[in-house]
Amino acid sequence: MKEFIQYLYKGDFPAALAVFSAVAIRIVFAVLLWWVGRRVIRKLLSLIERGLTVRQQKGMDSGLAKFLLSLCRVGMYTVLFVLLFELLGLPITSVATILGSAGLAIGLALQGSLSNFAGGVLILLTKPFRVGDYIVASGLEGTVKDIGICYTRLLTPDNRTVIMPNGSLANSNLVNVSAEPERRVDLAVPISYDDDIRSVRAMLLELAEADERVLKNKTAEVLVKEFGDSSVNLVFRCWVKKENYWPVYFSMMEEIRYAMKERGFTIPFPQLDVTLAGSDDKKTEV
Repeated sequence: MKEFIQYLYKGDFPAALAVFSAVAIRIVFAVLLWWVGRRVIRKLLSLIERGLTVRQQKGMDSGLAKFLLSLCRVGMYTVLFVLLFELLGLPITSVATILGSAGLAIGLALQGSLSNFAGGVLILLTKPFRVGDYIVASGLEGTVKDIGICYTRLLTPDNRTVIMPNGSLANSNLVNVSAEPERRVDLAVPISYDDDIRSVRAMLLELAEADERVLKNKTAEVLVKEFGDSSVNLVFRCWVKKENYWPVYFSMMEEIRYAMKERGFTIPFPQLDVTLAGSDDKKTEV
């Protein structure tokens, strides 16, 4: 374009026309390349998406599939833009320098977002959890509904949506509750010092045996945990499928309460013996 203006200024119209024709031809070819390139990219992305869909059916994480598709799209369009710059005769080194400087400035301004992006890539590659898992992290918990590049979306048991940055998820302690197919239910059962531990143990094991949701291939246990101020504290352990954890937990607590009442066992409550000085009564229970 600079040469075209110089030739016009000098009055050399044939040379200016030749320069203009060359530039026009480049522009036409650039438009044609853009038109063809976009359609080729769309076709390739469609094929890649189909392949990733097949991989998802075989177990690939949906978040990883979305990330790979986005990465392919960015890479293909980057190659197309480089070809367009070359065809138009634009200096690639200058454009790369400008883009690099702009990228550095944007990176400094978006450090938190870049950290979340890196955390998202790390999560998708290492797979500490998947969509559908129940996780506990940073004091929050819920079922993973979506794993994005920068944020992960959880659904809490009371139907609230929690948006968590991937940077904090990738760099903090995280509990994947549903990673294993089976879970152990631990129930605290306090009994009176007057109750027979062996009889209570037999009763609890009968409850575990009677519940079809309790796994029979793993042994249920009733152990003495500690001697409390007003009770002997037992721990009742049994194994269930992960989806039955809370149903068994709540129903077993109710069954234990009624079974202890029916068999004459006592669930004690805190008591305090107070001795009053100068009183005929030695002790008063409060």
